[in-house]
Amino acid sequence: MRVTMLEPVGRKQIRLYLDEERYCLLYTGEARRLGLKENMELSEVQKNELDSLLLHRAKLKAMNLLKVSDRTKEEIRSRLKCLELPDTCIEGAVSYVEGYHYIDDEAYVRHYIEFRGASKSRLKIKQELSQKGISPELFERIWEEFDLSEEDVLREQIKKRIRQKGPVTEANFQKTLAFFARKGFPFHEILENLKEFKEQ
Repeated sequence: MRVTMLEPVGRKQIRLYLDEERYCLLYTGEARRLGLKENMELSEVQKNELDSLLLHRAKLKAMNLLKVSDRTKEEIRSRLKCLELPDTCIEGAVSYVEGYHYIDDEAYVRHYIEFRGASKSRLKIKQELSQKGISPELFERIWEEFDLSEEDVLREQIKKRIRQKGPVTEANFQKTLAFFARKGFPFHEILENLKEFKEQ
C-alpha cells in the first residue's frame, strides 16, 4: 500500500490517503510516530500498527459514547464514521462493545417502549427507533411483548393537553386533531375521543 497523500486538516490533524483513497484522520504526532511520508510504501508491520491504533481509538470512543447514554449499533456506527475511521475499525469497535453486552438493540427497544409507550403512539415510537437504525421487524417483535393500548395512551394524552391548554372546543377542535395526528395516532381514534372530550 502506498501513502498517496497526507492532507492537513486544521492545526492538529492530517487526512491519510492510501492508494489514492481516503483512509482515516490522524493526529500529526501519530503520523510522525508511524513514520508516514507521502509516496512511501506502507509495510505490513506499519499497516498493522496503524490499524491497531485506529481500532483502539474506535473502541474508546464507543465506550465513551455509551457512558453518556444507551445507543443502538447504528448510532455507534454513525458517530464513529464522523471520526473518519475505516469500516474495519468501526465494525471491530461495535463487535467489541457488543461482546460485553454494552450495546444490545433488543434491550434498547424494550427500554425505549417501556419509557415512551405511555406517552407516544406506536407509529411515532416506530419512526423514532427507525431513525436509530432499528429494523421494523425487530420493533414489531418486541412491541408484541407489551400490553399497550394505543387508545388508552391517546386518552391520557388528550387529558394532559386539556390540563395544559384548556378544554376541546369548536374553535380549537381542528388544531387539536392535527396535533395528535402529527404524533402518529390513528385518525379515527383521535376523532372519536376528541368528540367525547369536546365541550358541548
